[in-house]
Amino acid sequence: MLRDNKVELVIPDIDVASILESTPGYIYWKNLDSVYLGCNQNFLKVALPCGTEDILGKTDYLLPWGNGREGAGKFINDDQHVITTGRSIIVEDNLGIKNSHGLTMIVRTEKKPLYDKKGNIVGVLGIGVDITDEVDAESSEVDRDLILSSTPGYVYWKNLDSVYIGCNQEFLKVTSTDNLNNFIGKTDYTLPWGADPEIPPKFIKDDQYVISTGNSLVAEDSLLVKNSRGLTTLVRTEKKPLHDKKGNIIGVLGIAVDITDQKEAERLRFETQQATLQEKEKLITLAHTVAHDISSPLSALNMMMHACDELKESKRLVIKTAIESILDIANNLLSTYRNEEQRTTSEIEPHQPVLISDLIVQLLSEKKVQFSNHAVKFETDIANNAQFAFAHMQASQFRRAMSNLINNAVDALDNKSNGLITISLTSDTGSITVAIQDNGKGMSSGMIQKMLNRQSFTEGKQDGHGLGLQQVWTTLDHSRGTMNVSSSLNKGTTIQLTFPRIDAANWIAQTIHLEPNSIIVMLDDEESIHGAWDTRFASYLNLYPTLTVHHFQQGHEALDFFIRLSLEEKKRVVLLSDYELLRQAKNGLQIIEESGIKNATLVTSYYTNAQIRDKAMQLGVKILPKQMASIVPIEVEANGAVAQN
Repeated sequence: MLRDNKVELVIPDIDVASILESTPGYIYWKNLDSVYLGCNQNFLKVALPCGTEDILGKTDYLLPWGNGREGAGKFINDDQHVITTGRSIIVEDNLGIKNSHGLTMIVRTEKKPLYDKKGNIVGVLGIGVDITDEVDAESSEVDRDLILSSTPGYVYWKNLDSVYIGCNQEFLKVTSTDNLNNFIGKTDYTLPWGADPEIPPKFIKDDQYVISTGNSLVAEDSLLVKNSRGLTTLVRTEKKPLHDKKGNIIGVLGIAVDITDQKEAERLRFETQQATLQEKEKLITLAHTVAHDISSPLSALNMMMHACDELKESKRLVIKTAIESILDIANNLLSTYRNEEQRTTSEIEPHQPVLISDLIVQLLSEKKVQFSNHAVKFETDIANNAQFAFAHMQASQFRRAMSNLINNAVDALDNKSNGLITISLTSDTGSITVAIQDNGKGMSSGMIQKMLNRQSFTEGKQDGHGLGLQQVWTTLDHSRGTMNVSSSLNKGTTIQLTFPRIDAANWIAQTIHLEPNSIIVMLDDEESIHGAWDTRFASYLNLYPTLTVHHFQQGHEALDFFIRLSLEEKKRVVLLSDYELLRQAKNGLQIIEESGIKNATLVTSYYTNAQIRDKAMQLGVKILPKQMASIVPIEVEANGAVAQN
């Protein structure tokens, strides 16, 4: 019923069946919240194509065009405009669904206010018609000149013989052709890029691939045309089949974008990255070289320390502190400029035998630098029987666990003036124990119990032991380790990590074994190391006059010496060789291999390099970390007895 040109809504009196069966076009009505109250059959087929549900109570968000939240929101905004203004509107909307011709449906809808008998607006009435074919026809009749003048990028189309039959203005500019009529009929051979004998055949080959397969193709090509910056124009082109109205392929459509600036930026970025990498590699090489240069005299100082019994303890302490400082410098150089390719993440790093004492020394060097602005002193106490102790674990995981515990220990000190953290390492036949001891504020018994029960607590840094504990427990679980905690309030805390001790890795030299008539040959390019070895061997040379020592700084001189030895004399040789022999043609392993000496030990700071270790094991050569040269036991076997220092 109409009253004063207003539509009245009396839901009980509506003959819904009649409306649904006889009304053309799309009709629907909604309430004030844009909730559908009803529709005709034509609209129902579009809204619910499967026909398994009722539209009553749904919103546009639950209908096919609601998959795009923006589309559904637009429909509802239109509804609310009609409801709030009381005025009708006409809108054209994309429903996002295909019609029987495979075209996306477009509907022109008039939306009107929906009234009740009292004249109150109670919703929206929509009356729509399908204008998809109309829009498609209009789009197919767009003036080509408009396309040519307005389309961005480069657009062109060719026939089946790769002859150009059209393009837009942007593409026409790069062809150096004055107008479109002169351009039509050209091929790639007659355009600027035709000067390169390889480009036209490549373009035409791409065309024929698209034409023969019906597939699109994306390529990056040079047009041999300079842009305003003097750079050769590069384009990324997508070529697609060109169809007539019957769907037949009649040529190729090319749509290209200029990527010259992008490629130039990539080139400059690559060159910058390469320069940065080269500089980094230089720093890495320099760091390793300096660390190596430091390690040799440092090892010499360490060995000389054991022969300085006549010095007062105070003087020995000064020398010991100086040696530790030099060691810290070397370790931090290697840590800071460690080659990224040699770093292994915990996800792929294998569990393997790890020399615990070495990791502790390296880590403490890093921590001294990290906390150089804190009033804290670090000390290490490594028992003699633990110097060559190994555990089976991920080295990086153990380092992180130790780092977390040391960080917490520093936090517990609260910057006290006499803060002290001691890392000790002890071992017996079956286990290795690392202890981190601080003289900080300590922990309550309740907190210790929570810690041992793996319970999280919120005190965090305020109590010095709240961070990183989960990672520590993970390390212990993965390495079959255990934790013990002892603490006294205001006195400090000691955390002990205990791991199963395993047999030493088969690459490490735990002793230097001699016989009374051994011929000791030392090869090292650093002169100071020779004097230090002499100090270590001095007592044995006095005890065994038949024991001899020979020093070489050049690898070829050592090889000349070995050539002059008889077969029996070669069997008596004990060769101690550095790995890196600076400015020499061969390294220590190559000298050992060429010499044929069976009893050889590689004394080097490069012992962590897996390739060097693998080559040494292949040759049956043991490796002695150079910093351990001062503590490695020396054994002399004579008449069935073994003398050692």
